[in-house]
Amino acid sequence: MGMELKGIAGAVTAVTGFEKGSGKTTFLNLALPYAREAGPVAAFTIGVDGSLKAREAGVTVPEIRVEPGDVVLTTEPFARASSARFEVLETLPGRTALGRLLVGRAVRAGSITLVGPEHFSLLADVIDQVRREGWAHSVLVDGAVNRITQVSALGDVRFAFTVRVDRANLAKASARIRALAELAELPLEIHPAAGVHRVDGPLTAETLKTLPEGTQALSVEDFTKFFLDPSELTRALERYRITVRRAFELLCFAITLRDVSRSEFLLAAGPRAGARLLFNPYEVGSGEARP
Repeated sequence: MGMELKGIAGAVTAVTGFEKGSGKTTFLNLALPYAREAGPVAAFTIGVDGSLKAREAGVTVPEIRVEPGDVVLTTEPFARASSARFEVLETLPGRTALGRLLVGRAVRAGSITLVGPEHFSLLADVIDQVRREGWAHSVLVDGAVNRITQVSALGDVRFAFTVRVDRANLAKASARIRALAELAELPLEIHPAAGVHRVDGPLTAETLKTLPEGTQALSVEDFTKFFLDPSELTRALERYRITVRRAFELLCFAITLRDVSRSEFLLAAGPRAGARLLFNPYEVGSGEARP
């Protein structure tokens, strides 16, 4: 597991799930010790931590486990209710429905519910401040899949995707993983050559239909601007030479299997994604049990 997570230490990493319950919190807790190898870690979320909503529905879910020195973004009520204890580093302007947001540094280990600002620009400002002040050397951001375009605005961000795979979604999840692995390997051309059609904004199926006749090569800003389903992406890659003007590192796909064996999943995911797969140690596969 260490090889897959070595890029987390000292970086800003967005942890994004394909869907709710995909294992983001479990992955964050597994990743935190690796991030701490570079020093204190900041753990943030975009909006409200999904575990809070799950608890309100009566579902038992894991919390983020912090150690002394870790920095979090949460609210005053959650900080007081936490089994950890925090030194307040900064109080953010305004209030949310869950209370006033604060940046806190843990002085005692424990569990905490993360709460983020409603506006993404405020989260970006907090991350800048945390790194500028030296409060944390690594940042982990729990981000919903529908916000990865916003997350990309943070600059030099690395991505980890969490995926829950079962019998019902095996084909769909595998196709999405293959597509993301393809996007992560697109060539980088900061300054496209003459004759390359520059796409400003998202690349959609409609965009492809309106390309000038004779277009053979496309330049897209980055992989978060691709709004194509896997089959559409495959056809586009077969028809055009596609490059990106900004590259983001894809660290891994953190996979949790339910009633699907690893060998079955690996066959469906394909060889391109194989080197980026990290299997959840708590999974229960088909015919096998893991601690």
